[in-house]
Amino acid sequence: MARATKEEKALDVRIERLYSQSCSGVQIPMMAIPKVFSVAKAAAATGADDEAVKAAIVAFVETIRVN
Repeated sequence: MARATKEEKALDVRIERLYSQSCSGVQIPMMAIPKVFSVAKAAAATGADDEAVKAAIVAFVETIRVN
């Protein structure tokens, strides 16, 4: 597997921060975590700001949440 670039690492940290802010305490299936990142990365790739990426994360998590 190729190493992540600085930009990819920064995006991962951004996604983790946004997920933590908006979905802390929400249970999701462990196997869905990469899907959360995929949805967030797709939103970020469009040039979306933090609020738009957070909205995409929350919308996806609402469809897969366990509790």
